[in-house]
Amino acid sequence: MLMKTLQSKTPEVVQVRMANALLLLAEGLPVEDVAGLLYLDEPTVAGWQKIFARRKRSAA
Repeated sequence: MLMKTLQSKTPEVVQVRMANALLLLAEGLPVEDVAGLLYLDEPTVAGWQKIFARRKRSAA
């Protein structure tokens, strides 16, 4: 049941998971560790990191 909730693709769940991943990355954790902690795959975390970096650059 809990894993099904974590794997939900609703925008709200994805946004919360992305925010958690980005906060952990900002603390200096490597992509591999963040993926393991949040039950995500590494390409997903790395992709979110790239999206955030692009948005951050365009906002500056």
